[in-house]
Amino acid sequence: MWFICYPDITPVEHLPFYTISVGMHLWQYPTPRENGYPYPQFLYSNKGKGKLITEGKTWSIPEHSIVFLPANVPHYYEAVTKDIWDVRWFVPFGDGTLALLKEFGFDRCRIFPITNLGALDEIHNKIHMAFQINTKESIFFSASYTYEFIFEFYRQYKKHSSPKSAQYRRRLTPLIEYIEHHFASEITQSMLCEQLHVSPQHLCRMFRECLNTRPMAFITQVRLRHACELLAHSSLTVSEICEHVGFHNLNYFCKEFKRYTGSTPTSYRNTTRES
Repeated sequence: MWFICYPDITPVEHLPFYTISVGMHLWQYPTPRENGYPYPQFLYSNKGKGKLITEGKTWSIPEHSIVFLPANVPHYYEAVTKDIWDVRWFVPFGDGTLALLKEFGFDRCRIFPITNLGALDEIHNKIHMAFQINTKESIFFSASYTYEFIFEFYRQYKKHSSPKSAQYRRRLTPLIEYIEHHFASEITQSMLCEQLHVSPQHLCRMFRECLNTRPMAFITQVRLRHACELLAHSSLTVSEICEHVGFHNLNYFCKEFKRYTGSTPTSYRNTTRES
Protein backbone atom coordinates (compact mmCIF):
# COMPACT_ATOMS: atom_id res chain seq x y z
CA MET A 1 0.00 0.00 0.00
CA TRP A 2 1.16 3.49 -0.75
CA PHE A 3 -0.13 6.98 -1.48
CA ILE A 4 1.28 10.42 -2.23
CA CYS A 5 -0.90 13.53 -2.05
CA TYR A 6 0.04 16.88 -3.60
CA PRO A 7 -3.22 18.88 -3.66
CA ASP A 8 -3.86 22.38 -4.94
CA ILE A 9 -2.88 24.49 -1.90
CA THR A 10 -3.84 27.83 -3.42
CA PRO A 11 -6.78 28.31 -0.98
CA VAL A 12 -4.47 28.12 2.06
CA GLU A 13 -1.19 29.68 0.92
CA HIS A 14 -2.05 32.87 2.81
CA LEU A 15 -2.45 31.00 6.11
CA PRO A 16 0.36 30.70 8.69
CA PHE A 17 0.07 26.88 8.75
CA TYR A 18 -0.71 24.49 5.92
CA THR A 19 0.45 21.14 4.51
CA ILE A 20 2.24 20.72 1.19
CA SER A 21 1.96 16.94 0.99
CA VAL A 22 1.46 13.71 2.93
CA GLY A 23 2.14 10.12 1.94
CA MET A 24 3.21 6.63 2.91
CA HIS A 25 5.04 3.63 1.48
CA LEU A 26 5.04 0.11 2.87
CA TRP A 27 8.48 -0.19 1.28
CA GLN A 28 10.16 3.17 1.04
CA TYR A 29 12.35 3.30 -2.04
CA PRO A 30 15.86 4.89 -1.91
CA THR A 31 15.54 8.68 -1.98
CA PRO A 32 18.59 10.77 -2.93
CA ARG A 33 18.30 14.56 -2.67
CA GLU A 34 21.59 16.26 -3.51
CA ASN A 35 20.10 19.71 -2.94
CA GLY A 36 17.77 18.72 -0.14
CA TYR A 37 14.03 19.34 -0.19
CA PRO A 38 12.58 22.88 -0.38
CA TYR A 39 10.37 22.38 2.71
CA PRO A 40 10.93 20.97 6.20
CA GLN A 41 9.60 17.44 6.49
CA PHE A 42 8.81 14.75 9.01
CA LEU A 43 9.27 11.03 8.38
CA TYR A 44 8.11 8.42 10.81
CA SER A 45 9.10 4.80 10.57
CA ASN A 46 6.39 2.37 11.66
CA LYS A 47 7.85 -1.01 10.70
CA GLY A 48 11.26 -1.98 9.40
CA LYS A 49 14.47 0.02 9.51
CA GLY A 50 16.29 2.51 7.34
CA LYS A 51 19.37 4.68 7.20
CA LEU A 52 19.84 8.38 6.59
CA ILE A 53 22.96 10.04 5.23
CA THR A 54 23.17 13.80 5.81
CA GLU A 55 25.63 16.42 7.03
CA GLY A 56 28.50 13.98 6.52
CA LYS A 57 27.01 11.38 8.89
CA THR A 58 25.12 8.11 8.55
CA TRP A 59 22.17 7.78 10.91
CA SER A 60 20.26 4.61 11.74
CA ILE A 61 16.48 4.99 11.49
CA PRO A 62 15.08 2.29 13.80
CA GLU A 63 11.54 0.95 13.87
CA HIS A 64 9.13 3.30 15.67
CA SER A 65 11.15 6.46 15.23
CA ILE A 66 10.60 10.00 13.95
CA VAL A 67 12.95 11.87 11.63
CA PHE A 68 12.92 15.64 11.21
CA LEU A 69 14.69 17.04 8.14
CA PRO A 70 15.07 20.81 7.73
CA ALA A 71 14.56 22.45 4.36
CA ASN A 72 17.32 22.52 1.74
CA VAL A 73 19.69 20.15 3.56
CA PRO A 74 21.17 17.49 1.23
CA HIS A 75 20.28 13.96 2.32
CA TYR A 76 19.76 10.36 1.24
CA TYR A 77 17.68 7.66 2.89
CA GLU A 78 16.89 4.05 2.10
CA ALA A 79 15.62 0.84 3.70
CA VAL A 80 18.02 -1.56 5.38
CA THR A 81 15.35 -4.26 5.76
CA LYS A 82 14.32 -6.24 2.67
CA ASP A 83 10.70 -7.11 3.37
CA ILE A 84 9.15 -3.90 4.66
CA TRP A 85 9.97 -0.33 5.60
CA ASP A 86 6.67 1.32 6.43
CA VAL A 87 7.32 5.07 6.29
CA ARG A 88 4.81 7.94 6.42
CA TRP A 89 5.70 11.56 5.74
CA PHE A 90 4.27 14.98 6.37
CA VAL A 91 5.47 18.23 4.76
CA PRO A 92 4.25 21.45 6.43
CA PHE A 93 4.81 25.05 5.40
CA GLY A 94 3.71 28.62 6.09
CA ASP A 95 5.22 31.51 8.02
CA GLY A 96 3.72 30.18 11.26
CA THR A 97 5.23 26.74 10.67
CA LEU A 98 8.71 28.12 10.05
CA ALA A 99 8.50 30.40 13.10
CA LEU A 100 7.25 27.57 15.30
CA LEU A 101 9.99 25.16 14.22
CA LYS A 102 12.57 27.87 14.87
CA GLU A 103 11.08 28.52 18.30
CA PHE A 104 11.26 24.79 19.08
CA GLY A 105 14.92 24.70 18.05
CA PHE A 106 14.49 22.44 15.02
CA ASP A 107 17.21 23.65 12.69
CA ARG A 108 19.03 20.37 12.01
CA CYS A 109 18.29 16.69 11.51
CA ARG A 110 16.88 14.87 14.55
CA ILE A 111 15.88 11.22 15.08
CA PHE A 112 14.10 9.97 18.19
CA PRO A 113 11.64 7.24 19.24
CA ILE A 114 7.90 7.51 18.61
CA THR A 115 6.01 7.57 21.90
CA ASN A 116 2.49 7.53 20.42
CA LEU A 117 2.21 6.44 16.79
CA GLY A 118 -1.59 6.38 16.99
CA ALA A 119 -1.81 10.09 17.77
CA LEU A 120 0.38 11.01 14.78
CA ASP A 121 -1.43 8.59 12.48
CA GLU A 122 -4.82 10.01 13.43
CA ILE A 123 -3.80 13.51 12.36
CA HIS A 124 -1.94 12.21 9.31
CA ASN A 125 -5.07 10.35 8.21
CA LYS A 126 -7.24 13.45 8.66
CA ILE A 127 -4.92 15.42 6.37
CA HIS A 128 -4.90 12.56 3.86
CA MET A 129 -8.71 12.39 3.81
CA ALA A 130 -8.98 16.16 3.40
CA PHE A 131 -6.64 15.96 0.43
CA GLN A 132 -8.61 13.07 -1.05
CA ILE A 133 -11.87 15.03 -0.84
CA ASN A 134 -9.95 17.88 -2.49
CA THR A 135 -12.43 20.73 -2.13
CA LYS A 136 -11.58 24.25 -0.99
CA GLU A 137 -13.27 23.50 2.31
CA SER A 138 -11.38 20.27 2.94
CA ILE A 139 -8.02 21.81 1.99
CA PHE A 140 -8.77 24.67 4.35
CA PHE A 141 -9.41 22.22 7.19
CA SER A 142 -6.19 20.39 6.39
CA ALA A 143 -4.37 23.59 7.36
CA SER A 144 -5.70 23.38 10.92
CA TYR A 145 -4.47 19.77 11.15
CA THR A 146 -0.98 21.02 10.23
CA TYR A 147 -0.85 23.01 13.45
CA GLU A 148 -2.15 19.99 15.35
CA PHE A 149 0.47 17.63 13.87
CA ILE A 150 3.38 19.95 14.67
CA PHE A 151 2.33 20.24 18.30
CA GLU A 152 1.82 16.50 18.62
CA PHE A 153 5.29 16.01 17.13
CA TYR A 154 6.69 18.53 19.61
CA ARG A 155 4.96 16.85 22.55
CA GLN A 156 6.48 13.53 21.56
CA TYR A 157 9.90 15.14 21.18
CA LYS A 158 9.60 16.75 24.61
CA LYS A 159 8.44 13.50 26.15
CA HIS A 160 11.51 11.78 24.74
CA SER A 161 13.98 14.52 25.61
CA SER A 162 12.71 15.45 29.07
CA PRO A 163 11.73 12.98 31.81
CA LYS A 164 10.29 15.92 33.70
CA SER A 165 7.95 16.63 30.79
CA ALA A 166 6.57 13.09 30.94
CA GLN A 167 5.90 13.53 34.66
CA TYR A 168 4.21 16.86 34.07
CA ARG A 169 2.11 15.40 31.25
CA ARG A 170 0.72 12.67 33.47
CA ARG A 171 -0.42 15.31 35.92
CA LEU A 172 -1.77 17.63 33.24
CA THR A 173 -3.76 15.00 31.33
CA PRO A 174 -6.88 15.11 33.56
CA LEU A 175 -6.66 18.90 33.63
CA ILE A 176 -6.55 19.09 29.83
CA GLU A 177 -9.54 16.74 29.66
CA TYR A 178 -11.38 19.04 32.08
CA ILE A 179 -10.64 22.04 29.85
CA GLU A 180 -11.85 20.17 26.74
CA HIS A 181 -15.19 19.40 28.46
CA HIS A 182 -15.71 22.77 30.19
CA PHE A 183 -14.18 25.29 27.77
CA ALA A 184 -17.53 27.11 27.42
CA SER A 185 -17.66 27.82 31.16
CA GLU A 186 -15.58 30.28 33.11
CA ILE A 187 -12.14 28.80 33.82
CA THR A 188 -9.59 30.76 35.79
CA GLN A 189 -5.96 30.01 36.47
CA SER A 190 -6.67 29.81 40.18
CA MET A 191 -9.27 27.08 39.50
CA LEU A 192 -6.68 25.07 37.60
CA CYS A 193 -4.13 25.54 40.37
CA GLU A 194 -6.63 24.27 42.93
CA GLN A 195 -7.26 21.12 40.92
CA LEU A 196 -3.56 20.24 40.79
CA HIS A 197 -2.65 21.77 44.17
CA VAL A 198 0.18 23.79 42.64
CA SER A 199 1.16 27.45 42.58
CA PRO A 200 0.42 29.64 39.52
CA GLN A 201 4.13 29.73 38.77
CA HIS A 202 4.42 25.96 38.80
CA LEU A 203 1.28 25.54 36.68
CA CYS A 204 2.75 27.87 34.05
CA ARG A 205 6.00 25.92 34.16
CA MET A 206 4.14 22.65 33.53
CA PHE A 207 2.19 24.06 30.58
CA ARG A 208 5.29 25.65 29.10
CA GLU A 209 7.29 22.43 29.45
CA CYS A 210 4.60 20.19 27.90
CA LEU A 211 2.65 22.45 25.54
CA ASN A 212 4.94 25.44 24.99
CA THR A 213 2.19 27.83 26.00
CA ARG A 214 0.56 29.39 29.07
CA PRO A 215 -2.53 27.87 30.74
CA MET A 216 -4.92 30.63 29.72
CA ALA A 217 -3.49 30.76 26.20
CA PHE A 218 -4.14 27.02 25.91
CA ILE A 219 -7.77 27.53 26.96
CA THR A 220 -8.10 30.23 24.29
CA GLN A 221 -6.74 27.82 21.67
CA VAL A 222 -9.28 25.16 22.67
CA ARG A 223 -12.13 27.67 22.47
CA LEU A 224 -11.02 28.94 19.08
CA ARG A 225 -10.69 25.40 17.73
CA HIS A 226 -14.32 24.75 18.68
CA ALA A 227 -15.30 28.11 17.20
CA CYS A 228 -13.80 27.00 13.87
CA GLU A 229 -15.95 23.88 13.92
CA LEU A 230 -19.11 25.85 14.66
CA LEU A 231 -18.38 28.43 11.97
CA ALA A 232 -17.97 25.69 9.41
CA HIS A 233 -20.80 23.37 10.45
CA SER A 234 -23.51 25.40 12.22
CA SER A 235 -25.88 28.24 11.42
CA LEU A 236 -25.11 30.12 14.64
CA THR A 237 -24.17 33.77 14.22
CA VAL A 238 -20.66 34.95 15.05
CA SER A 239 -21.98 36.58 18.23
CA GLU A 240 -23.71 33.36 19.28
CA ILE A 241 -20.57 31.33 18.63
CA CYS A 242 -18.55 33.82 20.63
CA GLU A 243 -20.76 33.16 23.67
CA HIS A 244 -21.07 29.44 22.99
CA VAL A 245 -17.31 28.80 23.18
CA GLY A 246 -16.74 30.86 26.32
CA PHE A 247 -15.87 34.36 25.10
CA HIS A 248 -17.94 37.24 26.45
CA ASN A 249 -16.45 40.06 24.38
CA LEU A 250 -17.07 39.94 20.64
CA ASN A 251 -14.23 42.31 19.74
CA TYR A 252 -11.73 40.27 21.76
CA PHE A 253 -13.04 37.06 20.21
CA CYS A 254 -12.61 38.41 16.67
CA LYS A 255 -9.12 39.72 17.46
CA GLU A 256 -7.96 36.38 18.90
CA PHE A 257 -9.64 34.43 16.10
CA LYS A 258 -7.76 36.39 13.44
CA ARG A 259 -4.49 35.94 15.31
CA TYR A 260 -5.13 32.19 15.53
CA THR A 261 -6.36 31.51 11.97
CA GLY A 262 -5.17 34.49 9.94
CA SER A 263 -8.72 35.50 8.99
CA THR A 264 -11.85 36.99 10.54
CA PRO A 265 -14.64 34.65 11.70
CA THR A 266 -16.85 35.72 8.79
CA SER A 267 -14.09 35.20 6.22
CA TYR A 268 -13.29 31.81 7.75
CA ARG A 269 -16.94 30.75 7.48
CA ASN A 270 -17.22 31.92 3.87
CA THR A 271 -13.99 30.16 2.87
CA THR A 272 -14.84 26.85 4.49
CA ARG A 273 -18.27 26.78 2.92
CA GLU A 274 -17.06 27.36 -0.62
CA SER A 275 -17.01 24.20 -2.69
